[in-house]
Amino acid sequence: MEARLEYCGNYVEITDFHHFVDDEKNGNPYNCAFDIKVRSGMFSGLADGCEYDYKELQKFIEALEEMILFKRKETAFIEIGYGNKIVFECDRTGHIKVSGDIQGDVGSHILKFEFMTDQTVFPKFIKELKSL
Repeated sequence: MEARLEYCGNYVEITDFHHFVDDEKNGNPYNCAFDIKVRSGMFSGLADGCEYDYKELQKFIEALEEMILFKRKETAFIEIGYGNKIVFECDRTGHIKVSGDIQGDVGSHILKFEFMTDQTVFPKFIKELKSL
């Protein structure tokens, strides 16, 4: 399963998503595993072996929905395994800056990225996140 936010050739993608329901039921916050792919301009990177709590994913999705309705200015997705981070900042006109940093090879490679998008591409991304 995957969720992809793409605008003008730049993208953030969550791929190979797996939710381990038994781990969630047992209270283990490391109950999701996935990879993050990013392309920003001429640079791209892959953070593999990322981990997250499914309950936090639901909160993140809600925050994105609020942001595109101008009820929130910013939200962030920070995975708990290695601290890979994606930040979404919305202005009053619906332009959204996507920025952050991801690391590969257990921190030996780091991609710091930033690109602009707008709220029109978020409904598809949110729908894909909900299907994970």
